[in-house]
Amino acid sequence: MRRGDAGKRSWAIERLAEERGTTTVTALFFLICMGGLLSIMLVQGQANLSSMRVQQTADIVSKGARAAGAWEYRDSDGETRRLLIATSREAERYEADIVRGAREEAELLWGLNRPAVERQAESAAIIHQKGEKKSLYGQGIYHVKIEARQKLHHLWGKADVTFRRVSQSGMYDF
Repeated sequence: MRRGDAGKRSWAIERLAEERGTTTVTALFFLICMGGLLSIMLVQGQANLSSMRVQQTADIVSKGARAAGAWEYRDSDGETRRLLIATSREAERYEADIVRGAREEAELLWGLNRPAVERQAESAAIIHQKGEKKSLYGQGIYHVKIEARQKLHHLWGKADVTFRRVSQSGMYDF
C-alpha cells in the first residue's frame, strides 16, 4: 500500500463517521417531529370523540324531554295549542295526558346517559332550562347545557379541557 492511499482512507473513514453522526441527529429530529405530530393528532381525536359524546347526550336529553312533556289541546276557540309540561304535578293541574313532565324525563335520561359521559370525562354537570326559566316551557322549548371536564393525554403531558355543549328542542309547526 502506498502512503498516499492510507491518508485518503483515513480521511474517508473520518468523513463517513461525521456523516453517520449527522444522519443520526437528522433521524432523531425527524422522529421527534413525527412524534409531536402524532401526539397532536391523537389529542384532536380524543377531543372530537369527547365533544361528540357530550353533544349526543345533550341532544338525547333535550329531545326526549320535549317529547315526554309535549301536550296538545284545543282551547275554547277550537284552535290547537301546544304546551310543554314541566312536571307531573303541573300535568295534573292542566289535566294533561302525558306520562311524565319534561323536567322529570330529562332527569331520567340524564341518569341513564351520565355514566357514558363520565366514563371518558372526570366530571359532568347538566343545566336545565338556563336555570329553570319558566318562559321556555311556555314557548314549548326544552334547553339543556352539559359541561364535561376531561384530561387529554399527549406526548408532553396532560391538558385539562372543558366541553360545553348545548341542545335545544322545541315544539314547532311546520
